[in-house]
Amino acid sequence: MIDDLNPSGLILFSRNIQDPFQTAALTHDLQRHALETRSEGLFIGVDQEGGRVRRLNTPFTVFPPALDLALSDHPNDAVRSFGSITAHELKLVGFNTNFVPVLDILGPACDPGSSVIGDRSYGHDPQSVASMGKIVIEAMRSEGIIPCCKHFPGHGGTLVDSHIDLPVDHRSVDQIENCDLVPFKVAVDMQVDMVMTAHVLFPALDPFFPATLSPAVISGMLRTRIGYQGIVITDDLDMGAVASHYSSEESALMAFSAGADLLLICNSPEKAFSARSRIMEALRDGEIPPERLEESLGRIRRLRKKYVASMEPCNQSSVMDYFGSKLSTRMAVNSNQAGMPDLEPLR
Repeated sequence: MIDDLNPSGLILFSRNIQDPFQTAALTHDLQRHALETRSEGLFIGVDQEGGRVRRLNTPFTVFPPALDLALSDHPNDAVRSFGSITAHELKLVGFNTNFVPVLDILGPACDPGSSVIGDRSYGHDPQSVASMGKIVIEAMRSEGIIPCCKHFPGHGGTLVDSHIDLPVDHRSVDQIENCDLVPFKVAVDMQVDMVMTAHVLFPALDPFFPATLSPAVISGMLRTRIGYQGIVITDDLDMGAVASHYSSEESALMAFSAGADLLLICNSPEKAFSARSRIMEALRDGEIPPERLEESLGRIRRLRKKYVASMEPCNQSSVMDYFGSKLSTRMAVNSNQAGMPDLEPLR
């Protein structure tokens, strides 16, 4: 697929991950192949938020959800610990991109434990969410991990799960700007490297298209109004909010035309190929000006250059040293607790 599709990167899910050693071997071989065949590395990403959205389980360090960290006795320290340890472990096994922080503001009507965002959010207060997000961005960058803020312009006020269908947020522009955009503006001021769009329809911003497919939201609000110059990546175009209403060819072309630089298609290689073919056809036929493509390629080149050291194959012996030690410690502790329940994962 790397040879035939020539993607900028890959995202791995739980189905791709068995343990640290298999994961490191997989990312190592992916990067080595990419570097040997096309002389440039891959963005290799994952969703490792903590809580219920995590792809890497023990012996990776397992953290509580964002909301629990924000409500702890020392929230800044808790969030910094999550960011630093998570970034270090991701880098060890060959990831260079983590789709965090979640900057969605939790809406008052949303159940923190069960709604689509819920406890994935750092809370109800925009300034607090912005502060927590800033800590995560700094921690990821310190280990050479690309942070990706999500889900612009905000997914925390909806009850419908965009994995299943299209949520609609009927709030006014002022309400969105004074609440949801606050943490994203802080991230943009930090020149965050990547922002992920929301599969949410905001009639006050665009009455026709969800944010992922909306020129008004991506090119208008995010690029022009807020001044963001980094990479815009879509949420998975295979999710029901988009896939139930548009073909993969349509959604890919619309998202790219709206200003997205990277398109996530996470469950179907066939759809990824057909989406690429449709965009190439649109470029050939003049539906998309060549400048639109060059804008995205330029941003991708700059980000790859900035994180070039993180696109080298990982050191598998370092993985054995770190996780072998963690496993040995855990086994020793458990062996001294005969007849006792399993301990919580080491923090």
